[in-house]
Amino acid sequence: MKDYFNSATIDSMLKAPGEKWHKFPEDVIPLYLADPDFKVADEIKDALIKAVEEEDLFYNTDDAALEAMAKKIRNRNGIQAEEEDIIITQGVIPAMWFSVKSTCERGDEVIINDPMYHHFRTSQETTGTKPKLWELYLEEDYEFDIDRLNELLTPKTKLIFLCNPHNPTGRVMTKEELKGVADIAVDNEIYVMIDELWEDVLFDDREHITLASMNSDIEDLSITSWGFSKTFGVAGLRMGYTCVTNKELMEKIRLCSMDISRSTSTLSKAAAPVMLDDTLDWWREGMMKHLHDMRSVCEDRFDKIPDIEYSKLDGTYLIFPRFNYDISTEEMYNKMLNEGRIAPSIGTTYGKLGESHQRFCIATSEKILKEALDRMEKTLKSL
Repeated sequence: MKDYFNSATIDSMLKAPGEKWHKFPEDVIPLYLADPDFKVADEIKDALIKAVEEEDLFYNTDDAALEAMAKKIRNRNGIQAEEEDIIITQGVIPAMWFSVKSTCERGDEVIINDPMYHHFRTSQETTGTKPKLWELYLEEDYEFDIDRLNELLTPKTKLIFLCNPHNPTGRVMTKEELKGVADIAVDNEIYVMIDELWEDVLFDDREHITLASMNSDIEDLSITSWGFSKTFGVAGLRMGYTCVTNKELMEKIRLCSMDISRSTSTLSKAAAPVMLDDTLDWWREGMMKHLHDMRSVCEDRFDKIPDIEYSKLDGTYLIFPRFNYDISTEEMYNKMLNEGRIAPSIGTTYGKLGESHQRFCIATSEKILKEALDRMEKTLKSL
């Protein structure tokens, strides 16, 4: 089992398709993209091959995928969802845009974190809404300070964006933090769109709590999205799913999406059931055992370098260290790329509080990760 998640080599990844290992020259180790360097599970490939052999390539319904999604949401996320409460999208990103369009008018305010995955911001830029920044600080281990959230509210606040587990900080929200958000949203009648794409990637036996499961009032205000790409490394299937049990709100979202995001491919939907039930529990368990080891590899190295600060990963396989050197974030990135021959994701992509940070994807083999860290350390020594 360990070899399944630990088998990648630079040569094997360069021979594989996909953007991650082919964006930069072959001597660069790419750690920028949140794509794991793991082989796709045979059960997923078998489902895809079966769909092709059965010529499931014409128009088809979403029925089987929606049935599996609803069952998973009831059993794992604690929301009593039915098929009509779910919409299939091409990943989770479209749901961000639909959420803004269905809850806000131009000029309304949407609360997002800083730092935060940048597509939350672009969904606002394209809809004419105003971002209000709920800041998360490394010095506070990226605590979701509820008092700070409350201070951002105005009569124009219509939507709160959340990402839990959080990209890029790797923080998993506590039950108390989620309750604080729920109370504020319910008291002020504010919708919450929450991206739970990373729900399976949890360290130290943490429990993932779906916000909408906390009570019926917050469920009525929640737009919750999930997907498959981070757990199973199948971003190319372009499939996510969003649950909204508020019938009026779901109708608005369907109207927004009707001519823009028309479900996804029949192949993706054919593979969905095997990724939603317990068939791949072996994968989830094996992946997390390996990622615990990779987290330790990073921490052991970072702890020996005095000018690096980081918060211990609660979830995701994205580590977001701060480099306390007297150069800009862009200069640090360029040194790592041009001298170290590694490609992280530049911290300022995620907001102003990403200054001095770089984001690294650690979902690779121990051999590749250690080589990348060797190159990083050599680059830092030159400073």
